Amino acid sequence: MTRLICQVLGLLLCSVSLDAMAAEPRWPEGPYKYIVVDQAVDDVLAEFGRNIGVPVRASGKIRGRVSAGMPQATAREFLNDLCTRYGLVWHFDGSVLHVATEAEVRTEVFRLGTNTASGAAERLDALGVADVRFPIRFSRSDNIVSVSGPPSYVDLVQKTLGVNTAQDRSVDGERKATSVRVFRGRSAEAQSFTNDKAQ
Repeated sequence: MTRLICQVLGLLLCSVSLDAMAAEPRWPEGPYKYIVVDQAVDDVLAEFGRNIGVPVRASGKIRGRVSAGMPQATAREFLNDLCTRYGLVWHFDGSVLHVATEAEVRTEVFRLGTNTASGAAERLDALGVADVRFPIRFSRSDNIVSVSGPPSYVDLVQKTLGVNTAQDRSVDGERKATSVRVFRGRSAEAQSFTNDKAQ
C-alpha cells in the first residue's frame, strides 16, 4: 500500500497533462428555443437530444424537475446551465451524449504495459477522447495514468488504452494493472483501493 501511495503522489507531482478538446456534438446554430413546463430533468434531456439530433443517455440517478426560467441561449449553453442547476456533468463519446450526476464523477489510477504506455497520450488526443474538462495525467517514469470524470469518460479512456477493468492477470497469476478508485460527490465520498500484489 505504501508503494502505491508513493506512486500516486509521484503521478501528481511529475505528470504530463492532456489539454486537448474532445469531440462535441454538432450544436445547432442560433438560440436553442425550448419552453420547459414542469418536466423531469431526464425528460428535458431526452427532448434536448431529439431536438439536436443526438442520442442522450441519462443516468438513472438524475433527480429533479425543471420549471420555467431556463434562459434563451445556444444549445450548448442550455445544456451547461441545466447541468449547473441540477448538479450534472455531460460527456459526448462521439455518438452518444452521456449525462451523469456529480456524485458519479470518479478518479481512477492504473498502470499501463510498456507497449501501451508508449504514445498513449497522443492516441487519446488523435482520437478526440481527451477532454480539457476532465484531467488525464501520465507518469512516464512508471507508466501510471490518472483519469477523472464521469463514468462514461473514464470507461472510454480505459477502453481506448486497452485497460481491462476486470483486472487482467498474466499467465503466472500476477496482476497487470493497479487501480485506485476515488468517488467524489457533493453529498458523499467513498474510496476503494486495490494494491498491485498478486492474489
